[in-house]
Amino acid sequence: MARPRLITDEQILTSTRECVLEHGPHVSVDAVAEQLGVTGPALLKRFGSRQELLLRALRPPDQMPFEADFLAGPDERPLEEQLDTLFGKVFEFFEQVLPCVMALRESGIPPDKVWDKKRHSPINAIRVIARWVELGVERGLVATPAPETVATAMLGALQTRAMTAHVLHHSYSSRSNREYLKDLSQLFSRALEVPTSGRRNVKRALTGRALP
Repeated sequence: MARPRLITDEQILTSTRECVLEHGPHVSVDAVAEQLGVTGPALLKRFGSRQELLLRALRPPDQMPFEADFLAGPDERPLEEQLDTLFGKVFEFFEQVLPCVMALRESGIPPDKVWDKKRHSPINAIRVIARWVELGVERGLVATPAPETVATAMLGALQTRAMTAHVLHHSYSSRSNREYLKDLSQLFSRALEVPTSGRRNVKRALTGRALP
């Protein structure tokens, strides 16, 4: 049996996450320990409690991987192209995180332990996406009076697809994930994009001079 000190925290957390996702949130600490070649008490001594071990293994990261992309705001590329890239990153995040969050809920851990004040919650995701929309409006690339509503619709469409697939264990749609994301990108870009002539008018108003 391996000595506990030779097993890193990351190895323990990875094995815990794999065991929970394969066998369910009520998998025993001893089952995780056996996979690692250590004892259950050794794992609990390292992390203090089973709840803390599950939280460390399954809780979402402090920073969403797509956050910086949205906070940078849209650029001059076609809106559909930008949304396609952004939606892909958000959807990939949900595919990875939703099973973990649902496992934490099923294990009986309170939501305030999963989403404490120092960590990002779904509300923060809406705010980040809404900021991207707001910057698009300011730059004359996006037209909407309700950035937060748009952000909620975007997030909901992406989260629902990932959650439903996880619950059903198969796709409910004839459209592949790639096709679905393309559909969403096209839908939102057509609804939000400002025509080229409109962009020129906005830029003219911002600079106070005629554009060539």
